[in-house]
Amino acid sequence: MGHTNQPANNQFVFDGKLKGLTLGLFVLGLVCLVLTYATDSEYHHAIFWSNLLHNTVFFTGISFAALFFICVHTLGWGGWHTVFRRVPEAMMMYMPVGAVLVLLIGAGVMMNAPGTEMLYMWADEGLVKTDKLLQHKSPFLNPYVYLLTVLVIGIWAFFASVIRKISNQQDTYDNEGKDAKHLFKLRFWAAIFLPIAGFSSAFAIWQWVMSVDAHWYSTLFAWYASVSLWVSSVSLMLLLIVFLQSRGHMTGFSKEHMHDLGKYIFGFSVFWTYLWFSQFMLIWYANNGEETQYFFLRFEQFKPIFFLNILINFLVPFFTLMMNSSKRTLGTVGFIAGLVIFGHWLDFYQMIKPGVWHNIEHHMHAGHDHSHSSNYTSPEENGGGKAVLTYYTGADSLNTQADSTHTHAAGDSTHTHAADSTQHGTTAPATPENHDGHNHGDKGHAEAGHDAHAHGHSTVMGIHFPGLLELGTMLGFLGLFLFVTFSFLAKSSLLPKNDPFLEESEHHHI
Repeated sequence: MGHTNQPANNQFVFDGKLKGLTLGLFVLGLVCLVLTYATDSEYHHAIFWSNLLHNTVFFTGISFAALFFICVHTLGWGGWHTVFRRVPEAMMMYMPVGAVLVLLIGAGVMMNAPGTEMLYMWADEGLVKTDKLLQHKSPFLNPYVYLLTVLVIGIWAFFASVIRKISNQQDTYDNEGKDAKHLFKLRFWAAIFLPIAGFSSAFAIWQWVMSVDAHWYSTLFAWYASVSLWVSSVSLMLLLIVFLQSRGHMTGFSKEHMHDLGKYIFGFSVFWTYLWFSQFMLIWYANNGEETQYFFLRFEQFKPIFFLNILINFLVPFFTLMMNSSKRTLGTVGFIAGLVIFGHWLDFYQMIKPGVWHNIEHHMHAGHDHSHSSNYTSPEENGGGKAVLTYYTGADSLNTQADSTHTHAAGDSTHTHAADSTQHGTTAPATPENHDGHNHGDKGHAEAGHDAHAHGHSTVMGIHFPGLLELGTMLGFLGLFLFVTFSFLAKSSLLPKNDPFLEESEHHHI
């Protein structure tokens, strides 16, 4: 088990076959993105931009969480992870790629590329001028502030580069096994990074994901999204270690280490559920229209994803890993790790896609005529406080009112329906066929409004549920992530031979 017995196994070789596989996945993802853009004319390429955003945030966040993993354990004098620390050190080097991808999205928003106004409502200048809530949030929600997140990733990448460089320098230190000098350097940089990471990650998540639902906010959202990325990163870390072991590497990684990573997956799956429930319960209990619209949309129009999210990310990991033996069984913990990665990819899908669909409905329903925008209470009308969403009209009827009714106005007539969606179904998505710039007569309103409630809404693949193009795009991003990770794994020894905690880690026992 010691590193002196099998020195050859400490160097990973990124061979041609593995390069071909990862690059093949990457090409598959590119093809899927191109096909998505080419076939997404009906929604003005909003599906393309949302797929790009979804996977960019997810895999960049996994890389960030790997850096966070290293810094937390370094600053906490953790030694048990030393035998596999080079894996998260390689994973965190994906962040420069993430910065380029976020820059691409930000440039699209800045240049008003088709579909970006449906990705982010605040990117539509015409809508912002007539929407009092978006005006109130515009100092924070605008393309210039959004592009600052590229700088944030650049700062993360800088810390990742410095920490990895110091870690590699440790291998060349003369006094083998007693290199406290570089350890204190690592602790110094970790201590600086962690508070920066805490504040900047929340800022980035608010910009990238929460602002898709521009009329909504949650003080728990940054915690919720970050824990999702953390448990995904730990799961991918475990699968990479298992892969390296299958090639004869990581001989010091034992069932004790696997048990600890399994505990992380189990524990943070429970913590993720706690945050999910806390966010849901508080919003449900307060019954504030500005907040309830978020879950109303997801529960009414995205039921399969809504419940699948809880099943995959809580129920299955909880009941599978709650037994101590299951966390020491490679097949079991490996299967759960793979399932959790997909489950939290689906979690971010649910964070992004319903908001994009609401934005699509809003734009198509209004026919880009912003005089039909939602009604809000202005800051002045609210006693100088924050702007508060009161209700939507037409296709934007996503909030229930205190009197449990909502009103649809069309032409010269007004129709009032009970807000109980269980009687009428959910609002149909606005399309060019059933919405003509919000200008219907009585008959047109009856067909496009009441009949839509009677028959529910249609399902759009790539929005209400991920299709083949979405899955292919995810595999493409995974291939790119693995290509970068394997490239950096091959550039240094898999075993930090001069780390003072190496012997402790090799004999780690619970």
